[in-house]
Amino acid sequence: MEESAESADSATTARKNRSGDPVPGLLRPVLAVYALRGLSVWPLPLLVAFVADRLTGYHLDTPEPLQRGSWPHTLVEASPAVAVFVAVLLRLALTLAPAAGLGPRAAVRRSWSLTWTRAGAPRVLALALPLAALTAGVFRLVVQFALPLRPLVRSLVEQATGNFFAAYYAGVLAPVIVGVLVTAAVTLPVTCTAFAVLHDRLRVPHTTPQSAQDAADSTTRNACSPPGQRPE
Repeated sequence: MEESAESADSATTARKNRSGDPVPGLLRPVLAVYALRGLSVWPLPLLVAFVADRLTGYHLDTPEPLQRGSWPHTLVEASPAVAVFVAVLLRLALTLAPAAGLGPRAAVRRSWSLTWTRAGAPRVLALALPLAALTAGVFRLVVQFALPLRPLVRSLVEQATGNFFAAYYAGVLAPVIVGVLVTAAVTLPVTCTAFAVLHDRLRVPHTTPQSAQDAADSTTRNACSPPGQRPE
């Protein structure tokens, strides 16, 4: 049933690509997969962090609803960390979705079924950890090299707008924006290619040499047998 749904999504995607869609190739379904994955992963930690802040954070206008030092206060205060941990696990489980080449829901189901296996989980984790370290390292390095942009952007924005505060924050954000763009340009192709290769290896069923030989022998016997004597 799941395979038929995925085949239908693939056929629909192919028809859309042949119909002269303004979004070329597989860009539209891939963007839809990214959007669905983001909506599935990140609302949970954001909601938990908001609720925990309302119950345990410092607010000048209202007293704290939970008493500090009590076990409900401790549990609620630790809940954002737990929610982030759950979100990271869910994000890893859906890592292979963009490489599936299917519709959003079928791609998410495919990634989930391939990741939560004895062979899939350690491979996804082993690939995600060095790629995350690479992304963090490139971002940190590019931001450090882009720090001289701060005074330049601050002076340009201040001359153009006359607003000191806007110029200050523009100068602070300039190296970060450059770091995000350069890091995405460097690491996204490597990351997408690596997970696409992993998806293909996990998707292809692994057959032992003995089972392959048995299948070949069965095919040969069926081909050589008379039509009335071929096994069903």
